[in-house]
Amino acid sequence: MGSLDGKRILVTGAARGLGEVIAHRAAEADATVVVTDVLDDAGAAVAADIGATASFVHLDVADEASWADAVATVGERLGGLDGLVNNAGILHMGPIETTPAEAATRVLLVNLLGPFLGIKAVTPLLRAAGGGSIVNIASIDALAGMNSVGIYSSSKWGVRGLTRTAAIELGRHGIRVNAVCPAMGNPEMVNPWADQIDVERYLNGVPRPKLYHDEIPVAPDAEDAARMVLFLLSGDSRSCTGSDFVVDAGWTAGPY
Repeated sequence: MGSLDGKRILVTGAARGLGEVIAHRAAEADATVVVTDVLDDAGAAVAADIGATASFVHLDVADEASWADAVATVGERLGGLDGLVNNAGILHMGPIETTPAEAATRVLLVNLLGPFLGIKAVTPLLRAAGGGSIVNIASIDALAGMNSVGIYSSSKWGVRGLTRTAAIELGRHGIRVNAVCPAMGNPEMVNPWADQIDVERYLNGVPRPKLYHDEIPVAPDAEDAARMVLFLLSGDSRSCTGSDFVVDAGWTAGPY
């Protein structure tokens, strides 16, 4: 993983799951980390566990005013920002025919409007810093269709389009924008649907032959996705922008 060497990184949805792992690994790579979430107690606990190089800020990613408050706080505390990880997300499972409009709207607000508002809010800070990196967490559900995740998949396909547009618009300011498409899921996102699906099977994927050799896992975990995020935040990825980086152990390449 690339060194972040004192870079100031804001991670959304960092109170648990992949966001929590990213926050910890970013701090280990010498970044100053801003942990954000709507789960105040859990988010503050993550920041406390990381230590002096982390702080917690309340943030509802679907609310533009909340973004304005969070960015103002970050500016006051850290004097600026060098990177953003748009990780916060929610899941709805069920056929399109039976998915309530309110549930679909909430998924789009958090998963798609959230990253849009985040990019909009942090751009002045990144521009003032002379550039930076934005990493949007998408999904392999944004690469291929799958039943029962119609609105979730749609939101993540939207994240890929947003990533490309932002990369084009912000490149002149030295701001890179990329998307990570992990195969893994957060148990916290999937557990509410445990009465409808086999959660363990969903998280680990349908068993398929391993590609290459035993060092490549069948089902990548949060650590694998976090490593990719840190690479994209670091200077090691300085020529990467407007792209998707798939962390799926070859899952979407096709079966053997």
